[in-house]
Amino acid sequence: MPSNLFRNTTTLVWSGLIVATLMSWLVGVGHGLGEGFAGVVILLIAFVKVRFVGRHFMEVRHAPLGLAAVFDAWIVIVAAALIGLFLV
Repeated sequence: MPSNLFRNTTTLVWSGLIVATLMSWLVGVGHGLGEGFAGVVILLIAFVKVRFVGRHFMEVRHAPLGLAAVFDAWIVIVAAALIGLFLV
């Protein structure tokens, strides 16, 4: 059973989300970079995670193409707006 666990796409996506969470924590805590750069990287990681959650756990990948495109466009627009507000 454990060998089948890692062949499951859901488990792989979940593992990737955990790794992305740890990456954003590392960037936020011990990055040694500027605040603006770290903030933008953390926001980008967060929106990549939003896309994976939507596609794999909310079944957007099985939705009609138009709905999936609207979802992806929403992610890009909101991410751009938040990053823009963060940098101002």
